Amino acid sequence: MKTFLINKKTIAVILAVLLSVGAAVVADKSQADSLTSVSVTLSNPRLSFRGALGAGNSTGSSIVIIDTDAGDYPSTSSAQLVQGDVLRIGETSSLGSYTVASTSSLSTISVTSALAAGDADAADDVISSQSATQTVRFTTANAIANGRFRVLVPALTDDGASADGIPDGGYFDMTDSAPTVTCPSNATATYDFVTGTATASTQTIAGVDYHVFECAYSGTGAVGTAFDASSNDAIVIGALINPAPEGSHTTGVADSHNIIVQHLNSDFAVQDSTAVGVGIIEAVKVTASVPAQITFNILAVAKGVSACGTSTDVETTAASVPFGDIPLDVFTDAAQTLTVSTNATNGYSVTAIANDQMGRSGGACAGDPTAASNPDCVPDSKGDATTMSHTAFDKWDANATKGFAYSLYDSNGSISNGSAEAFNYDEGSGACSGASFCAKQFADTEDGEAAQAIFGSNTVADNENLFVCYRMIPSSLTAAGNYENHITYTATATF
Repeated sequence: MKTFLINKKTIAVILAVLLSVGAAVVADKSQADSLTSVSVTLSNPRLSFRGALGAGNSTGSSIVIIDTDAGDYPSTSSAQLVQGDVLRIGETSSLGSYTVASTSSLSTISVTSALAAGDADAADDVISSQSATQTVRFTTANAIANGRFRVLVPALTDDGASADGIPDGGYFDMTDSAPTVTCPSNATATYDFVTGTATASTQTIAGVDYHVFECAYSGTGAVGTAFDASSNDAIVIGALINPAPEGSHTTGVADSHNIIVQHLNSDFAVQDSTAVGVGIIEAVKVTASVPAQITFNILAVAKGVSACGTSTDVETTAASVPFGDIPLDVFTDAAQTLTVSTNATNGYSVTAIANDQMGRSGGACAGDPTAASNPDCVPDSKGDATTMSHTAFDKWDANATKGFAYSLYDSNGSISNGSAEAFNYDEGSGACSGASFCAKQFADTEDGEAAQAIFGSNTVADNENLFVCYRMIPSSLTAAGNYENHITYTATATF
């Protein structure tokens, strides 16, 4: 088998893989009695990005330079970002929207559109929010009548900034419209829930502010009720903005944030409380380079294989078609398979050309086809209607018509785009109407003919293949001896 690999240019493929880290961690530290089996799972554990433009940006450029000085802003490395992230740049009150194309260094970000006027000033905000749904699971420790479950999520102390839709370093932002709180559906007769509530940065514990999410209920409550999204529904908090990095953040190490889950009685007194930790971390960026390429294979075909409507008489190899001793009164048929794979978006073309007709001991055969009376050549066939050439096909069913020619057959329909095969053995039209074997001559460099396309596609290809079928029958005037020529197939991709 011959394999040709042609590289045209390099195509960079950036693959972004989100790392699902331990976004649900159970902690056993409690403030009162403990709820059990407590976890908080984030649908997206990625850090938000909150940085600023550095010096050197200009309107009309698609290269964004960020401030990388440690401590200036929560986000000082483009490693947090991946291709396709939405990036907002500019003054806080008028942020332009951009899309990340790539991050070529820790200080630069390529975007898919040029920076607009007003979005290129040093210290302008650079923001990419990562939102996540939080699913809160727990099992009750006590039966508390007419109580409520409260989830406390760390918030920035400034009430306005903690709910403005801008990521906060080390804290969850509630967004400028309160997120939804989906409470469990009623759990038997012991819990009858009302609509959940969400308030921004209204609870303070040990000097830390928290967003407050509550699910109140009427009923007696019960010991050991599992709100685990299986036995009963969990509490689901929708679309909080994940924190930007903490000041001490290390790339690749998750920032841990404590979320408190409480069970309150009807007087709003905390009866049971458990704190759990969630980890927020960067995405892992995986990169690879896929070169522009085309792979072309010539494969052997065994004797007795059905190809182009007939059974092959000899076994070929990838580099030869050994007809061997051939009779004068019947056709001898052989075949090879040609296959192409390419990532060229505009497809490929395979051409064929022979160095000459079949000459005894490889000798020259003038003209195309050479005279049938030339004893030292097996000429290219003229076809039954004598109209065959390297550009025109003709019927070749009569063994009284002597010579050498080829046909084509996409036996499994693998070539689904573009030109496919140039013709096929059962063409059934024009000069080949009613033919069992429709054929062409190979183009001939000895006679100055140009290589001819035999199959191709107009888009990418994955193992597209077809039979090239060779047929030969010599004249009684052909001298005894060994005859040969050379056929060159060329596969060319268009990138």
